[in-house]
Amino acid sequence: MSAFRHVIRVLLITGALMAIPAAAHAEAPEAVTQTVTDHAGALGARAGEVQAAVTRLEADHGIRLYVVYVTDFSGWNATTWADQTAGLSRLGRDDLLMAVATRERRYAVSADADFPLSTEQLNQVAQDAIVPALRQDDWAGAAIGAAKGYGTAMANPANPEGRSAWWLAGAGVLAVAGGGVYLFSRRRSTSRHAAAAKDLETRAGQALVHTDDAVKTSEQEVGFATAQFGEEAAKPFAEALEYAKGELDQAFRLRQQLDDEVPEDDATRQAMLEEIVRRCADANARLDAESEAFDRLRDLEKQAPRVLAEVRQAHAELAPKLAEVRRAMAATEERYAHSALTPVEDNPDEAANRLEFAAQTLTAAQESLEAGESGRAVAQVLAAQSAVDQARQLMEAVTRRAGDIHQAAAGLKPALETVAANLSAAKALAADEAYAADLTPQIAYAESTATQVAEDVVAGRVDPIALLRRVEEAQATLDGALKGVRDKKARQEQARSMLDQAMLTARSEIAATKDFITTNRGAVGSTARTRIAEAERLLAEARARAGEDPSAALAAAQRADQLAQEAGQEARREVSTFGYGRTGGGRGGADAMMGAVLGGILIDGMMGGMMSGRGGGRPTAGTRGRGQAPGSFGGSGTRGRRGSGGAF
Repeated sequence: MSAFRHVIRVLLITGALMAIPAAAHAEAPEAVTQTVTDHAGALGARAGEVQAAVTRLEADHGIRLYVVYVTDFSGWNATTWADQTAGLSRLGRDDLLMAVATRERRYAVSADADFPLSTEQLNQVAQDAIVPALRQDDWAGAAIGAAKGYGTAMANPANPEGRSAWWLAGAGVLAVAGGGVYLFSRRRSTSRHAAAAKDLETRAGQALVHTDDAVKTSEQEVGFATAQFGEEAAKPFAEALEYAKGELDQAFRLRQQLDDEVPEDDATRQAMLEEIVRRCADANARLDAESEAFDRLRDLEKQAPRVLAEVRQAHAELAPKLAEVRRAMAATEERYAHSALTPVEDNPDEAANRLEFAAQTLTAAQESLEAGESGRAVAQVLAAQSAVDQARQLMEAVTRRAGDIHQAAAGLKPALETVAANLSAAKALAADEAYAADLTPQIAYAESTATQVAEDVVAGRVDPIALLRRVEEAQATLDGALKGVRDKKARQEQARSMLDQAMLTARSEIAATKDFITTNRGAVGSTARTRIAEAERLLAEARARAGEDPSAALAAAQRADQLAQEAGQEARREVSTFGYGRTGGGRGGADAMMGAVLGGILIDGMMGGMMSGRGGGRPTAGTRGRGQAPGSFGGSGTRGRRGSGGAF
């Protein structure tokens, strides 16, 4: 792709984000101009040693290592923090950035996609030289070890996976006595095995997050391309997207299996984690293979004026609807409990932030076009297009949730009647002493739950979805107790009567949580994404089995609902600690810009190195730059930076 990809990164990172008030993030990513930056006061008197080590690395191997120490990453993912700092600093192909949060005890190393060392070599240096020193609070030693490790790896490119002699000698664990070599102790071997396992866990988690982001962004772009050019023209990219989705779904299933209550042995766990990394890599590679063709299809530099007009029109049509959404939300809240709207309670404010960002960016895009800066205009148009699309998604989520609440409210009465009928049947069976012991506790629980729900409904404003879920639980308890005394046909009919309510609560929870994750993906990690992916799979399974096996479908729908709730709780927790104040437009442009970061609109453009070389010239026109514009189709190979990181 043309050089505008690099202009995009410069524009969105150095221009837009630097306008956000620094007070919003005490330790937010920022440009570094010195190779050693110590905001945490961690290096003390040894700062000179660290400077000497990084200077020696550059002199000997042409590699410039930037070292940054902070107390914490202000809720940012360590890898994202390091990648964005590298982007803001305009680091090039031969630059590395190592960021350490001393109080949070997390670190990350960020490298350009074309950095001369392989990912395996970067991980090896981290495992052997950086992490052991960090665990001992040897902050200077970690930087010095990194500099020496990268230097040795550059000098020995043929042995990326072997244990490096520099580490053995430098760490003082290689001793020569009588011509023999003192071997590592078992304790050190065990420690390294544990460190390697932890690193693999971290890489698998990062792979899931980055691949999920690539799939979500590419899916949005395929939608834009289909609307613009038709299904036939977009078919190759839709096929690539479906392949990537399939690989990602399998990776998420493996992660869910690792997280369930059944433990795996170490060898099996390692194999499953490696498969997660491999499947994510395959998904990204498939998207990357079509990225050049996709860029040629959209050819946005030529079409920027037309697309700008379309996005402006979409914005103009959507903006007035926000007031309608707010009114609908207020009307729903007047009638029902606030908790019913919790999954979407921030959506109107977030939609307003996205729309404000889009308006600002569209104005800037028009100015860029008038100035003849087509590459810059494309970056702005793409960002505005993504923001408008997310605003629409946020607003539609409110409308859909309100509909689900009304539907759940309508379903409460028949659900309670079903429980009452089954309570009567259960009590009749419990009159027989042979069944009394098995049925009495479950009858008491179901009766108590149904009574409480009925009283809540009469009392006033309720959360119909939560109440319907409680009725389902009561009915499931009864059904389990009656399972042994009912024939199969009766159980299937009972499950069939419960299935619609279970599908409603699961579908509503999944939709609300999925929308929340998608529009807040800049802050959401792999756990919430894994749970919602499994919830979607189980809901699809429930739909598929509803006709032939209602009991199995009911169990799948109930489990899907549970996982969606877990995903929502985890996602909201991560967003709340992201460091972004959800103030509802109170900070104006800052909220709009940070909303775009939170929604992943700008993240994609921050993930890569800024320019080829150290602040050097533009790449040759017609080549696709590392890193990519907001909303661009592609996988990790066209998204940018790589490296290692995690807790220590």
